[in-house]
Amino acid sequence: MGTEVLEPAHGPVASVVIPAHNEAAVIGRLLVSLRPGLECGRLEVIVACNGCTDDTAAVARGLGATVVEVDTPSKIAALNAADDVAVTYPRLYVDADVVLTPKAVDDLVRALSDPATLCAAPPSQMDLEGRPWSVRAYFAVWKAVMLAREGYVGSGVYGVSRIGRGRFGRFPNVIADDLFVRNSYTSAERRVVPTDATVVEAPRTLSALFRRRIRVCLGNSQLRTHPDFKSLPGSREPSLSWWRVVLARPALIPASIVYAAVNAVARIAAYRQRGKTGPAAWGRDNTTRLSRTN
Repeated sequence: MGTEVLEPAHGPVASVVIPAHNEAAVIGRLLVSLRPGLECGRLEVIVACNGCTDDTAAVARGLGATVVEVDTPSKIAALNAADDVAVTYPRLYVDADVVLTPKAVDDLVRALSDPATLCAAPPSQMDLEGRPWSVRAYFAVWKAVMLAREGYVGSGVYGVSRIGRGRFGRFPNVIADDLFVRNSYTSAERRVVPTDATVVEAPRTLSALFRRRIRVCLGNSQLRTHPDFKSLPGSREPSLSWWRVVLARPALIPASIVYAAVNAVARIAAYRQRGKTGPAAWGRDNTTRLSRTN
């Protein structure tokens, strides 16, 4: 059975916003995947280069994307700059180092046409090939926890409808934009769409995993102390404890030791690091920014 393709009636059916800081080595994979929709006018694709010192902008232009450039190396500045020029809804926000398939785009657009769905994301799948046991153990627990949490969106891609985007104004100056967006909606307003999974590159070393988790802890802590966080609809919903998931699946107990240790050390490091480092240096995982032939 062939995949149904959404055709634009009067222009693009969705905007894809891609914030990018020195992503020349990997952004081509994503843009090549999106190119069929871009070339036929179905998609508005905007790459928001922020503080780039490499060829990210040239690569994006060469593959047909609209490029906006921001001098500051800031994902939030990039998201807001792209929103200033984007004209189409629904709007999909996609990290430059993941791949979103045309089918996933179509399915997200359909899901977000439902007035009850304000925020949606595809499933996510970690690429663990060649990773050490410690990293694979960590993500075994992570995957189980994410599957158990209803309406979990983020992990590289999230989309919002026109009404959903109206829930907030400009992106606030926080690290955890995905957590901010997720908590801007109730679980009934969020949806994980059954479609092609977004493949996310897992850190290739344990030290890279620590750096990534420190950034997550910094972002979560910053947002939870933000004066507007408690007023977000999703922040008032109870969260599922990871250890309850592990107790329901005893086979995960050995891996959970790694999971708990990594998160504990990352929280301590984040507490010590808070306020000492500029945003661009917080936890960027360069082990996943490797050029790869598809």
